[in-house]
Amino acid sequence: MARFRTIAVFVLVSALAGTATAASRSPSPADLIRAAKAARLSDIDFARKSCGDHRTVEQWLKQTTGRSVRSIRWTGGACTIVNKDNPRDAGTKWCARADVTPRAGDIPATVEVFFDRPRHGRPGRAFAFRAVVQTKDGWDTMRETSAFEANWGETHVPGYQPSQNGCR
Repeated sequence: MARFRTIAVFVLVSALAGTATAASRSPSPADLIRAAKAARLSDIDFARKSCGDHRTVEQWLKQTTGRSVRSIRWTGGACTIVNKDNPRDAGTKWCARADVTPRAGDIPATVEVFFDRPRHGRPGRAFAFRAVVQTKDGWDTMRETSAFEANWGETHVPGYQPSQNGCR
């Protein structure tokens, strides 16, 4: 009987430890990348929400860069476009990052999607967009997808015409 209790306690403790481990496990870089590509613009950019723009980040990035891009390389991990002094820009440990290399030139732009704390080993809710682009006037950091579109277009797309209201 004592042996049965010992085994039962061991099984219970092991199950609880497994649950705690699964709940606190960080998502893999591949999980973060998949979640970022599938995130809706309306979830990460307030202006896109008011436009009703429900494209995924992957659709939007391909449409924005079109033939002006040489490559888009995704990675997952801690956010890098951060400003620790501003809570809105402090970043998280969970981001997906796209380095977007233009056809003309070799300095990539960077796009990041920020995620809330993971749950059960899966990325949390996508909640923010940040980007850095080299423009004709220097480097520009932005929070809005329309700002990225404009900066990318003006720098890398001949004859680029911005949208009049920031919605596409």
